[in-house]
Amino acid sequence: MKLLLKNGDTLDPFTGDRKEIDILVDGSKVKTIARNITDKHASIIDAKDKIVMPGLVDVHVHFREPGQEYKETIYTGSRAAAAGGFTTVVAEPNTEPPIDTPSRIKKVLNIASDQSIVNFYSKASITRRTEGKRLVDVRALKAAGAVAISDDGHPVYGERLMKNALEAGAKYDILVSPHCEESEFYRQKVFKKSKGRKHPPSSPNLMPYSSDPKPYTSEEGLIKRDIELAERTGARIHISHVSRAESVEIIAKAKKRGVAVTAEATPHHFLLSEEDADEIGTNAKVNPPLRSEEDVAAIKSGLIDGTIDIIATDHAPHSPEDKSVPWQHAPFGIIGLETALGLVLTYLVQPKLLTIPQVIEKMSVKPAQIYGLSSAGSLMEGQPADITVIDPKKNWRVNANQFHSKGRNCPFDGWELCGKAVMTIVAGRVVMKDGHIIEGGAGRNAQ
Repeated sequence: MKLLLKNGDTLDPFTGDRKEIDILVDGSKVKTIARNITDKHASIIDAKDKIVMPGLVDVHVHFREPGQEYKETIYTGSRAAAAGGFTTVVAEPNTEPPIDTPSRIKKVLNIASDQSIVNFYSKASITRRTEGKRLVDVRALKAAGAVAISDDGHPVYGERLMKNALEAGAKYDILVSPHCEESEFYRQKVFKKSKGRKHPPSSPNLMPYSSDPKPYTSEEGLIKRDIELAERTGARIHISHVSRAESVEIIAKAKKRGVAVTAEATPHHFLLSEEDADEIGTNAKVNPPLRSEEDVAAIKSGLIDGTIDIIATDHAPHSPEDKSVPWQHAPFGIIGLETALGLVLTYLVQPKLLTIPQVIEKMSVKPAQIYGLSSAGSLMEGQPADITVIDPKKNWRVNANQFHSKGRNCPFDGWELCGKAVMTIVAGRVVMKDGHIIEGGAGRNAQ
């Protein structure tokens, strides 16, 4: 099958050059990029006044399969991704059971090859069952298809164990992506080590904002430790969902020293503060939590100056029933695949904090580069035809009840946005058009 995208605007993420161009797709590959292409056998797609860019890449999603399919599946999550303009996703390993063996990663990739309409990759855990006790077989997991290792939701508490993980990452050339956040598991570890304390440092029954005097404040310390270990071992390290001003400063200093560190931020961390959480309720309960206005400003500044390399969603769906409980009992997590691009275009591009080429870099090119996804993040002749078409002037209202995701835990429900993906093409096949999913076929995965 041939597709011919006519008169779309393409923007070079490195030079900023904008050109009106045609793109001919033949089968799964981009065949020709030029002006005034004609092909009587191709289906014509009018891309006039639209931005045609390499497909969006989200390196931080939770699709909950296996184990919690009532929250999300690879089937529903991939359709949410396509609806948001994403052609490639990288899933976290905190499934039930966690992705900690070669057979488990092969199983999830097999499910994706059958169910996903976007390109699906997966991380593996750093430790067995993400319990922070024993290192996984990093070499075998990479051979089975893992593109990174991460104990999602838990920092690796033991410094020696984390050093061993980073040494394995360097040895086998696989990205290490620690979650430098507090969890109940982490707090209990700290509590056991801190003699004389009558209570854990932060009670899980308290709202992690003003009601707890020093809540969830270990992020920067963990980031500093893990970056220093990466510097000593020569490993590549990627810091997930940065949320504090101090963290941005630590990462900036490490980059100046030449450490191979990259970092990501989520839309909720550069748009919402702890005051918003009080108003929104449990759909804004997330870990790391929403922070102060000063932290929000620092995250934006980090995106602008390049300290924070990419934007990722941390798409974490929960059922409405799970979130419809008092704050202290609600799970952490926010969904983001179907709103991320609109939020970035509305709140970063329109105010001229970022340019469209910078968005392409942070949501497509660099995520693919950091995770070594050689077939993603580019729009070139001979490359896979993974393409996102954006209408930068499309006004729309977020309606979580119409999402393709099973999740409804969206703090941006009802927001008015400007700019939206109107077509998603994966391996030369249109999988989303004007918000409607077009079934048939699947994307690539790491098998």
